[in-house]
Amino acid sequence: MTPGARVAAAIEIVEHIERGERPADDVVRQWGRSHRFAGSKDRRAISSQVYSVLRRRGFYAKASSVEPRALVITDLVLGECKAPQEVAALFSGEGHAPPPLSNDEHSLINTLTSGMQDGLPAYDVPDFLLPELMEAFGDDLDTALAALDTPAPLDLRVNTLKTTREEAAAALAAVGIDTTPTPHAPTGLRVSGNHLIAGTIAFKEGMIEPMDEGSQLAALMVDAQPGMQVLDLCAGGGGKTLALAATMQNKGQIYATDTDARRLGNLAPRMRRADARNIQPMKWPQDGNFSELAGKCDRVLIDAPCSGTGAWRRHPEQKWRLTAEEIEKLTKTQDALLKSAADLVKSGGQLVYVTCSVLPSENEQRIEDFLESHADFSPVFSASDPATPANSGIHLTPHSYGTDGFFVCRLERTSTP
Repeated sequence: MTPGARVAAAIEIVEHIERGERPADDVVRQWGRSHRFAGSKDRRAISSQVYSVLRRRGFYAKASSVEPRALVITDLVLGECKAPQEVAALFSGEGHAPPPLSNDEHSLINTLTSGMQDGLPAYDVPDFLLPELMEAFGDDLDTALAALDTPAPLDLRVNTLKTTREEAAAALAAVGIDTTPTPHAPTGLRVSGNHLIAGTIAFKEGMIEPMDEGSQLAALMVDAQPGMQVLDLCAGGGGKTLALAATMQNKGQIYATDTDARRLGNLAPRMRRADARNIQPMKWPQDGNFSELAGKCDRVLIDAPCSGTGAWRRHPEQKWRLTAEEIEKLTKTQDALLKSAADLVKSGGQLVYVTCSVLPSENEQRIEDFLESHADFSPVFSASDPATPANSGIHLTPHSYGTDGFFVCRLERTSTP
């Protein structure tokens, strides 16, 4: 592909993402599948351009507009520091290059290159979120937001039901995929470079699963021991469920459920590949009442639906899809899940609340509200926790631990009301 054709492809992909119908990574993958003529170097260059736009969309939109073509032009000037004549050459209209620049676009480029654009926001985040992000990060705000804008590495969880970290690393190295141990998760590997893991024997045989190190640590903090009765209340596709099965050594019982039956349906083939035999997928009851498990669970994990602000480095487009109304709706769901889960925990058992969010409204505030009406629960911590506790929970963040942003709170039931 010519450089101009790559720019045209980036504009096309950004247009699809801006519609808000699917995650950006799905759109990028689908474009690659439907344009087989694009080589691997072309796909990497196009993807890099798309994600550069998404990561700086707030600045670029303020400097130009939210139109995909304008966003890409702005990235070429401000992100890649291209001169006006270089940008014009990419928009030649020849072959598969995008149509020539309009007079307004020439004026935009001249303004951008002059460095005279005024009124750009101090932070590339939605205005309504900035006060809460300031509350969350304090003096670390600049560093934290910069880390949330940095591309995330590819982490793998080694399935200890089948292999060791050393053996998995060797299997990947044998096919040219270099890894290093993750700094905090004891069964994690961090992949060097860009590789398609799903095609490897190590993946097909269930030795590894893609999983951010923060997510691995959250699963470890559930402290699910062999022989326990565990409920994964929001199991989704089962990433943490499979991690729990490994730490429990296939002993005991994990009940995995989710309101989204389609997502839960993905768990069965993953269980077979991982050789996880102590997981029982459960249909979410119509009335939302798990009465048969009341007071019987050693652990109840709530991997709560949330804003996903902790995963902006993987899904930067989500930053601009969030609304205050959506977050308010999510907090109500989180409260309902905590309330429903409380009765399922046995005396001495633990309710583990996890979000991939950095917002206090989804984290500490939810726990504070829960504890006001549940005096029989109290936060617990362990010397083996990967981070220093703050208030009611553990915070994992990109700028401090190199993970996605996670909040984990363990609440022990000290008595039966």
